[in-house]
Amino acid sequence: MCGGPAPRKCCTPRGTFSVPLPHFVVQTILLVVIILTNSLVIMVTILDKELHTVPNIGISSLALADLLLAIAWFIIQLLVFRHSISLTGIDRNLRHIQDLAFVFEMSVILHILCITIDRYIAMVHPLYHYKVFNYNTFSTWKVVALCVSVWAAAAFLAYTRRFSKEWTYCYMSVVMNMMRTILPLMVTAVLNIIIFITIRNKTLLRVTMEAQVSTTLDNPSNNPSKHNMFLRNWKAFKTISLILISIVLSYVPLSLITMVSVCGAMPGLYERMSNYIVLLKFLNSITNPTIYMLTTRQFKHSVKTYLGQDRLTLHSADRNTNHDSREAGGRKISLTASTSC
Repeated sequence: MCGGPAPRKCCTPRGTFSVPLPHFVVQTILLVVIILTNSLVIMVTILDKELHTVPNIGISSLALADLLLAIAWFIIQLLVFRHSISLTGIDRNLRHIQDLAFVFEMSVILHILCITIDRYIAMVHPLYHYKVFNYNTFSTWKVVALCVSVWAAAAFLAYTRRFSKEWTYCYMSVVMNMMRTILPLMVTAVLNIIIFITIRNKTLLRVTMEAQVSTTLDNPSNNPSKHNMFLRNWKAFKTISLILISIVLSYVPLSLITMVSVCGAMPGLYERMSNYIVLLKFLNSITNPTIYMLTTRQFKHSVKTYLGQDRLTLHSADRNTNHDSREAGGRKISLTASTSC
């Protein structure tokens, strides 16, 4: 798009969009890493029943969105790299690939919002959260259904680009980008701040109560279950906060650049920054699963368990093969000896 203050058509002559070879090579390498990391998150979450909780299933669904987002944008970049023109300039039917990429982008934003809402309820209203999610009234399939509804909402919001005229009208670009990106991320950030304040207040209260108990009793009573629950909530908060920071750094600049370009303040800015925008999306798709893998103890334990089982299986298979070969060799020797006798 060329930018301009008046309603206009998107004008993208040949050469406006192009992907230099270094960018394409880096994106190819990043795509491989994205496939490996996000596939690992999805696979381990499916295999380990201990990870079948609302936050973990939500993050695995987020990993699926990151994976599909990277694949869709890589296809777009591959076509642009080959033809040096925008996707619709090659074939208007290819715009469906771009629509899917927008769906995956919107899904990433909505997933982190829903995961944060779950943690907010767990911290601010723990009894209600326990009744809903821990009394076997909220099964894994209901969590999956919730993730599907998030995907459906993401698809609707993404396809509003088709009829909102946000690529031609400045005010529509501002409204739609604020509604789809800025507002959900602001709500997510505010909820994380409330979660942090709640955790801090509960920590101070816990320390005060333990100090009072220790002064009145020689052997203070401690509730390890509450302490473990507090630690899990704190670790979940750190994981979600780091992922949120990564998403904000990747998607807020995109919305700002889009609004500035459509409103004509800096014509051609979107076209010049398009390759860097895609790189930010790719880096975010790597950062999200990496943060989850590094900050979730249960996930790391599951990876070690399954990888250890694979090594033990391979080792036992090799040992059985060697044992069978030794037995076969022994039988062959005895038969030969009996024949010679």
